[in-house]
Amino acid sequence: MLLHKKVTLASSPLLLALSWQFRDEPLAVCTCISGLAGLATWCIVPATVSTFKRAGLSGVDLAKPNRPVLAESMGVVAAMIYLVATFLFIPAQFQNWWTAQKQDTAAPPSLPASFVFPFGRLGEYLSALLSLQSMVFLGFADDVLDLRWRFKLILPTIASIPTLIVYYVGYGVTHVVVPVFMRRWLGTHIVELGALYYVYIGMMAVFCTNAINILAGINGVEVGQSIVIAVSIIVKDIAYLCTGNAEGEYYHLFTLYLLLPFVSVSAALYYWNVHPARVFVGDTYCYFAGMTFAVCGILGHFSKTLMLFFVPQILNFIYSAPQIFGLVPCPRHRLPKIAAGSPLSRTMVARIQGEIDATNAGAGSSGLSDTSSDESAEQPASGSRAASAAAADRGGIISRMHKSVSTAMVSFARARTKRSARPSGNLRASRTRSSRANSSTSASAYAGIYMVPSRTSLRGSKPLGILILRVYERLGLASIERNDRGEMVSVNNLTLLNLVLVRCGRLTESQLNRRILLIQSLNSVLAFLIRYRLSHVFYF
Repeated sequence: MLLHKKVTLASSPLLLALSWQFRDEPLAVCTCISGLAGLATWCIVPATVSTFKRAGLSGVDLAKPNRPVLAESMGVVAAMIYLVATFLFIPAQFQNWWTAQKQDTAAPPSLPASFVFPFGRLGEYLSALLSLQSMVFLGFADDVLDLRWRFKLILPTIASIPTLIVYYVGYGVTHVVVPVFMRRWLGTHIVELGALYYVYIGMMAVFCTNAINILAGINGVEVGQSIVIAVSIIVKDIAYLCTGNAEGEYYHLFTLYLLLPFVSVSAALYYWNVHPARVFVGDTYCYFAGMTFAVCGILGHFSKTLMLFFVPQILNFIYSAPQIFGLVPCPRHRLPKIAAGSPLSRTMVARIQGEIDATNAGAGSSGLSDTSSDESAEQPASGSRAASAAAADRGGIISRMHKSVSTAMVSFARARTKRSARPSGNLRASRTRSSRANSSTSASAYAGIYMVPSRTSLRGSKPLGILILRVYERLGLASIERNDRGEMVSVNNLTLLNLVLVRCGRLTESQLNRRILLIQSLNSVLAFLIRYRLSHVFYF
């Protein structure tokens, strides 16, 4: 039995028992339900891979030399399990009210029990789930229909309407505190924004859903950055609850109720999406994660603090603005590319060598070429000439294998993908199961594959875009190629992933992912420092 199934079978009864033991403590129940949701995601994701592939929901991993085909949009599995977990938590969230109703004997008999029910809190929770459910649906529609960018801006706005309505009815605060250095100019310490405040929080929902989607392209980076942000917010809420201050306690608990199951399902999905990925999360997860943070920031009343945790995403958006707004040509895929001088590891060399030997052995035994195979069609009819040609070809491939990811190896990988009937049933079953033991071998196989910044041509760039690129180059933020006349010909794609490669040199995909998560973690530390140590400089 696979590891994730063993752990799930062993842990599920314990979590169920703990949830019943602490049924009067909503936070403890939420933690147990979150653990169950994570275990369910851990098991269901690999079980649905073949189903998604049969439905045509699959994509090619462009960052691998053999271009494996992986199941896509698997974020919808984690999102649906998250929604089920949050639905199941609704009765437990109001357990204290049920207990108080049973013990309250002083209330007059004519007073209906629903009179004291916290409808406002239930409305906030349900509005958050409605916005999240709408965003999951819209994200999955984007994965299937490949919506245009204009819809990616409109749809999050529509999905955030339930949250904005509940905020208006339940809280309705639309003023902001003016920083100390601006109070002398404005003559006040509070500015009432009115309707503009709702425009701000609506735009925040749009930004959060798209910011994570923009900072993507390598295995694990979408889920990884979301986990770091969510854990940072959870630390903030737990630290506040430990102070014993009753003011605002409900809003911090509200955020925990939404983020604990989110971190659990995301961690399980990250297990399957981290390098080397077995699945793709798709736009569904990016929209789902962004809306989760937006809902927590709006209804938890910490929208400005939330933006501190999104500083890397904000910088990535600003850095990418010339391509996003059409000032510089923007290709469909801006992810880093494989370095031309990347050596293959011994595992991959042995794997490709075995495939070559099997191909040549089949050709030598038959002495005839298969008309459906382009490689076999070029082989001579004579057995001796076929053997000598195969040996020469094999020697040439092996000699180039240790130098770079050559064109011959890429062609061979594509041909191997076309010959889908060759793998045995056991090999297909092992690929379907996607066990962690096999993934460790794959990770070692890709250990020597380095990535470099991908580039885009500057043909058709706007004058303003060229000016911005000159500034980037002066600041060391862009790698620009010029022709013999000194004219700019190409530039690295303007994303944070490519920028890290520009500054740090070539890295493996796993190293690049760790660098991005390190940047996100250091930003969280800086956000805590600004919010709790330097805020008095600006607001007191």
